[in-house]
Amino acid sequence: MIQNKMLLGLCIVFAQTVTAQCDTTDVSGNMIVSSSTFMSGVYRITGKFQVTTGTTVFVQPYSTNSCGSLEIIASEIVIDGSINGDYAGFPGGTGGAPGQSVNSLTGDQTAINSCSNKDNTGLVQLSGGESGLPGSGPGASAASLAGGIGSGPKQICLNSSDEPGMIAGSGGAGGGAGASYGGAGSTGGNGGAGSSDYVASGLSVSSAYPVQGGTGGASGSAGAVYGTLSGMDIQLGSGGTGAGGGGRSFDIGLGGGNGGNGGGSVILRASTDLEVSGTISVDGANGQAGGDGGNGGATAKCCSDGCDDCGEATLSTGSGGAGGAGGGSGGGILLFADSNASITGTLSVKGGNGGDGGARGNGVSCNYSATFCGSQSLTSNNGNPGQPGGAGGGGRIKVFVPICSAAVINPTTALTAGTGNGSAGNGTYFLGCSELSVMELASSYKLDIYPNPTTDQVSLTTSSLIENAEVRLIDLSGRTVYSNLHSLSSDPITISLENLSSGTYQLFLNWEGNSIVKKLIKN
Repeated sequence: MIQNKMLLGLCIVFAQTVTAQCDTTDVSGNMIVSSSTFMSGVYRITGKFQVTTGTTVFVQPYSTNSCGSLEIIASEIVIDGSINGDYAGFPGGTGGAPGQSVNSLTGDQTAINSCSNKDNTGLVQLSGGESGLPGSGPGASAASLAGGIGSGPKQICLNSSDEPGMIAGSGGAGGGAGASYGGAGSTGGNGGAGSSDYVASGLSVSSAYPVQGGTGGASGSAGAVYGTLSGMDIQLGSGGTGAGGGGRSFDIGLGGGNGGNGGGSVILRASTDLEVSGTISVDGANGQAGGDGGNGGATAKCCSDGCDDCGEATLSTGSGGAGGAGGGSGGGILLFADSNASITGTLSVKGGNGGDGGARGNGVSCNYSATFCGSQSLTSNNGNPGQPGGAGGGGRIKVFVPICSAAVINPTTALTAGTGNGSAGNGTYFLGCSELSVMELASSYKLDIYPNPTTDQVSLTTSSLIENAEVRLIDLSGRTVYSNLHSLSSDPITISLENLSSGTYQLFLNWEGNSIVKKLIKN
């Protein structure tokens, strides 16, 4: 457990990431939630906010209203029930389509499933599965690569010993990588390759063109970790990349599923007491499965002779399954009490699992035996399955209270990353508090701001030297309007306010884990 020195003012306002689409609602008096409901945005409550036992507040997902966050600012906050922001963060990417197109430099596109130009050689090419799209959010990963082309010769009718065709299945697209936030997501697995192999007895496959299975696509790289461990920012979890589409053969494969959504964010700010005995959860969603590869098949017999043997057909091998979708990252939980705090419930910011890889496409067999024509067998091999998608990283939990020993901070935390291809990073937990009282810290540092109220500029001084302090101005909606690093002392520094609207702001001074907040009014 990490402890951090803090000087917490009664009017402290956090700088967090809340999208502009999160509406603000003002509530006069108490707000007691006793039946399950959906909420999102910022609620400024003059009295008490409570979620009663057996009641769940669900955070409306980002995909509904471009918010995905619930922020409660109240005098007192009590969570006996649950706040569920699972999967409410940035959406995962959509899955890729299966390989579908058939091309032929010799004009024999139809030879994959019927007779074409039976007395001449021909080449058939099958497109690979398409990659899924990246999820959204700062920790989203790059797109995977599409599956490779499968190709091979069609059959040809000869005066004797007809030669069968063998078209190799295409490859499945790569799996989606998991999303990151507090911990890094992992890279997704590869798509499965289409098979180039077959087993022939009593006949020879046409050698006019090589039989080449499509390669499986590779996953894109995982997204970057973002946000801070100990700062007062909190953000939504990011979405995982969508799964790839399966490769093509005689049959068209399946499209890939979507990447997992990131977890939402929950922010509770109590100007007096905060109690959490229930559950707050902002887990990331699991990625869906990769697309299955298409099965191989055999055309009808194409030659007009007395031996209806396997040499008269074109067979195709199994294609590759695609890699699974990436899991969404866990979201963010930020809890702040300016007086007493008792946090004994469950706080969960788990990452989502990567989706399963798509199943392989199966091959097909032809067997023939006749008294005057002999015996033949031809079997095309199965393709390869796709690998799992990448796991989502864990999110972030931050708890800020004034005095460590005066608070009961013993939550059950769930920070684990999801499972999938590769190893993703767990989330982070930070407790910011001080064993020094507000008065003890205030006696060592004195911040003066003047004039206050002011018009165009304000000057700052401190009784002791503070180097590389962050000076941040925050409006009453929680939006940061100024942030910069300054060294402060008894010699004043001046900050211009010309571009700010008239109103009340909080001036937040942060250095080496210490914090001072004062009210600033611009006329």
